[in-house]
Amino acid sequence: MNAKVLVAGVVAASAIGGVACAQDAVQWRVEVGGNGHWYTVRNDGGAWLQAKAAAESRGGHLATSTSPSENLFLWNQVQGSPYYPCFAMLGGYQDRLSPSYAEPGGAWRWITGEPFEFTAWFSIEPNNGNGAGEDYLAFREFDCNARWNDTGNNPSPNHTYIIEWSADCNSDGVVDYGQIRAGELDDANGNNIPDCCEQGTPCACPADIDANGAVNGIDLAIILNKWGTDGGKDYPNADQNKDGTVNAADLAAVLNDWGPCS
Repeated sequence: MNAKVLVAGVVAASAIGGVACAQDAVQWRVEVGGNGHWYTVRNDGGAWLQAKAAAESRGGHLATSTSPSENLFLWNQVQGSPYYPCFAMLGGYQDRLSPSYAEPGGAWRWITGEPFEFTAWFSIEPNNGNGAGEDYLAFREFDCNARWNDTGNNPSPNHTYIIEWSADCNSDGVVDYGQIRAGELDDANGNNIPDCCEQGTPCACPADIDANGAVNGIDLAIILNKWGTDGGKDYPNADQNKDGTVNAADLAAVLNDWGPCS
């Protein structure tokens, strides 16, 4: 789980853990009071909606800041990045369809559905300072002090945003992104979502092709029946190593994992 973090530039680690690196992701480690999620700072997202789409295309989401310690952790990542050090888009937005919607402070939401309880607004924010439509959340660039600003979905030279990976699709209590980095879960298409989750197969027992809780003669029979094919629509996981053909390598994978799934 504790995959090696490559640090682009020397950045001091805060007491709440982690170092910032724009081209890599940093884990807010549980052992230092974090949530086990992974974060990275990027600068290629465009306006807020584009940044949201870019984060989701990488298997994550725009970061949510749900406590003072998480807010400080996120701020430290932005400060340590080579990008605009006082601005970054976060995963908060104003829900105009909510019965509690009111300008400028009503119906703010996190894109993950987490409670929007902790806030770090700058003293005059939110205020629709540039007119109606400031429905999105970012660190306020003018003061450089980890406070928030409501912002519009406007093109800007400062496209910095923070991606957070929090998904645990196999419900094992560990964030999938970290397991992919550590080589514990396969991600052949590089979208930061485990292949097993996308294929609907058991992550802890990938050689259990029919998902009956054990690697046994049924799985062996499937391998032999699908030999020389790609596994077809019924058993795509027969091609265990995803090289396009069910062959001896896939047979070996089944034999190596023979027995009940743990």
